[in-house]
Amino acid sequence: MAKIHTDGSWVTVGDDPAYATHFSGLGKSRISWGKPAAGSATSSYEFEGNAVQAQIDGPPFVLGTFTHHNYPIVIPFERFWVDLKVTLTIEDRTQRDFTIRFAHYESPNRGPIAAQDDVVDLPDVKVEKAVKVDGTECDLLITGFYWHDQEQPTRRFRSPEGGSNAADLHVQLTRYQGPR
Repeated sequence: MAKIHTDGSWVTVGDDPAYATHFSGLGKSRISWGKPAAGSATSSYEFEGNAVQAQIDGPPFVLGTFTHHNYPIVIPFERFWVDLKVTLTIEDRTQRDFTIRFAHYESPNRGPIAAQDDVVDLPDVKVEKAVKVDGTECDLLITGFYWHDQEQPTRRFRSPEGGSNAADLHVQLTRYQGPR
């Protein structure tokens, strides 16, 4: 069992350098994009880290809370990705950084209400030898977004337009089994 503290900052936006001109907040825990449409706010992602007791080969735990502030905006593209750099600090003050890529679909906000949802997808993420706990090398597996009313985490986050939508980001600490 180890006490783990997490922090995160948004560090990279898309493959095209022109994308960066539509974003603000790189290097911070909140990144915003787009030009507000009709008096709304910009859309943004926010990551709030967590402090937790984690158990090797135990149940998933909350890495942090992901919030998508989703408002009608004007932006010249519908799809992009943003990388979140997460810093894990173990109780012995050891630190480890890794990144998680969030793939975003910005809806054009036309059609039925469900078609106006933005969608955020998480890839499979496994960080080998992410941390050492009590002398044991451990991998970190991102299990997905988790809402308190669901049974299993999911890799797809549907975010209705016009508000802030949050979910916990769950991970699991497993004993390192060697290269795969």
